[in-house]
Amino acid sequence: MKKRLTILLLALYAAGASARPAEELKTYMRTQSLTWEQLPTQWNEGAFLGNGRIGMMVYVDPRDNSLTLWLGRPDVTDHRMAPDRKSSIGVKGASVMTDFCRMDVGRMKLFPEGRILDGHFELDIYDARLTGLLHTDRGDIRIRAFTPYDREVNVVETETDVRCSWRLQPGSPRSPRIQVFPHLKERLHYDDNPAPQLVTRETEGWSVHPLTAGGDYATYWRCETSGSGRTSVLYVSTKNEVPQSGRSLAEARKEVERAVATGPSALERRSTAWWNAYYTTGMIDISDRQLENFYHIQLYKLAACSHPDGPVMDCLGTFYKTTQWPGIWWNLNVQLTYLSTLATNRLEQGANYVKLLDERFEKILAAHDPARCGDFVWALHTYYAFLRYSGAEWPRIAQGFVPKAEALLRIYEPHLEERNGVFHLLDTESPEYDGFKTYTNSNYNLAALRWLLTTLIELSDRSGVRLAAYARWVDLRARLHPAPVDANGYRIASDQAVDKSHRHFSHLLAFYPLHLCDPDDPQTRAVLERSLDHWLGIDGGRELAGYSYTGGASLWALLGNGERAHALLKHFLNEPIGMGLLLPNTFYVESGGRNPVIETPLSAATAITEMLLQNRNGILRIFPAVPESWRECSFRELRAEGGFVVSASRESGKLRWVRIRNESGERCRILLPEWDTVCRTDGPGCRIVPEGDGCYAVSIPKGGTVVLAEKRGTKARTVRTLPPPGARNFYGVKKGQGLPRRMEWLENGE
Repeated sequence: MKKRLTILLLALYAAGASARPAEELKTYMRTQSLTWEQLPTQWNEGAFLGNGRIGMMVYVDPRDNSLTLWLGRPDVTDHRMAPDRKSSIGVKGASVMTDFCRMDVGRMKLFPEGRILDGHFELDIYDARLTGLLHTDRGDIRIRAFTPYDREVNVVETETDVRCSWRLQPGSPRSPRIQVFPHLKERLHYDDNPAPQLVTRETEGWSVHPLTAGGDYATYWRCETSGSGRTSVLYVSTKNEVPQSGRSLAEARKEVERAVATGPSALERRSTAWWNAYYTTGMIDISDRQLENFYHIQLYKLAACSHPDGPVMDCLGTFYKTTQWPGIWWNLNVQLTYLSTLATNRLEQGANYVKLLDERFEKILAAHDPARCGDFVWALHTYYAFLRYSGAEWPRIAQGFVPKAEALLRIYEPHLEERNGVFHLLDTESPEYDGFKTYTNSNYNLAALRWLLTTLIELSDRSGVRLAAYARWVDLRARLHPAPVDANGYRIASDQAVDKSHRHFSHLLAFYPLHLCDPDDPQTRAVLERSLDHWLGIDGGRELAGYSYTGGASLWALLGNGERAHALLKHFLNEPIGMGLLLPNTFYVESGGRNPVIETPLSAATAITEMLLQNRNGILRIFPAVPESWRECSFRELRAEGGFVVSASRESGKLRWVRIRNESGERCRILLPEWDTVCRTDGPGCRIVPEGDGCYAVSIPKGGTVVLAEKRGTKARTVRTLPPPGARNFYGVKKGQGLPRRMEWLENGE
């Protein structure tokens, strides 16, 4: 700590202000940027810019000597079984592989006359701006790129004396799944969409992709050059007016014209102001600078990939890459993706998920195999958690939750069989264990059903509306088969042990994230610890994937074991992770580096917040699972269930102060076992009532804030230190550390 204090201190005070907030935070955030000491040469190394509605992955393609912008728009999907809608998600019989899969927009490419030799990039996540320098054998090219948060356009400024030309390469009209596995084309009777129409001119161009089901999506670009000719600005927009035909191109052109009229400087100022304000909440300062850097990049990724007016994040987020998983997956992926928006205090980035489930949940549920109903209980849990973290009132939660829960119960009923007074659950899955095999009393679905019943009962009690099925819910929960357990802990099911390495923690769903198990009970804790050790260790962890490590970290954090949680996260960042690969730009890929899945890095950010703050059984826990090495750490405005926004600081291994803002008016209880006394240093009108065993009830009016400390006069300020030069800017491609080979699917599926 003494060494750290010799470095420049950045003080962020409790009220959200600082003596020099903007410049000091900006200085700190420069240490969090991604830096490329050598140029990225493929998607897996690229710099990413986006706003959840439009974006691009930026890299240099040595195969054609181009600066490449692989464009993405996440609502550009097929809609083959819903010609009257933008997507056929939730249509019975529609497949995410071919019917409502993501489609390729295409690539913008800058071709210089000189051969690109080397260069460097920096992605400033605080301003959401990419700058870079390309050295060619004819001279240098400086680039500056950003995606305005409030526009559907990408902007790239170049400054050079080297002659260059922009060209658009339209994406494939074929489903990515068929591109990857072309042998499926005939088996699935798949017909490609019509070929895209391309127009190229010297300073503008466009492409239009007609779709077989009707409508089209289009990309329009224009390059504006300054009087000297040295500086030019590319504006490129993709629009998707499906199901309407003939409008996408006109809308894309209109978006570009509006951006041109505004100009790059004004566009950038407005965008920068939004991004700078975005980083006033959810910030952390921990002793592990690599993990801290990784976390802040995930905050950037959330806003780059999710917009309240945009579509739900799929496996790709805003960005596009040819993949065998071109859409939303429900057996873990989308749930973990959106869980990351909660404790990080990024509810705006989760609003589109709530909207989708409110609009389409029962149709999506009906379009899937009933044996997979546990997936949709988990999806509903993420929905419920969003409402609880937001501080929504109980009647509002019940209004959104109960109809969806009742739809799920109707699916579960035929799978229940009563034997000797016990309800057994038959023929349901445990995701990805032996493919799509079904089991008797799968722990995954038992936990899902038990949580569903528990939540319905609680909502009925809290909202004061006693629904007709209440007695049935109570009886079913009381007589539901208990979780199958053996000497190694939780089993997959009554008829299946965990007898091989397996990446999914589905059999532990009751503990995380459903919180049905009490780790404070010694017997329960012992079973959970055995379960974790066995799951992570069996067969040497041969079949584990990235989210096995991030999920394991969350599980250990809930057990209060910060050392084990930290070790798993460090393994994820720095060691081989089985079938997965963490990339230099913090994206995560599987299948030989060819299939991105966005949830895994985001779930690592969730695990970090769970080490710092938990609200379990209605009790706030501050720094519940930090390793011994984090003797100095702090966080600013993380969010907890119940609508509590919490900040805290730890110094010399001891909690210094806690600040709580109550956005819901809900009763606040907090565990502070290391303090002999608890004082209110700020928060007039708030009262503290000891409940015993280090737990306190704190009355905070709705909208009010209280600051707690052990000693009166404690100043609630967070001290942020600049990391030393050797412990900053961990991500991006470092000199001599580029990926050893290209990692992408070829047209023939190889």
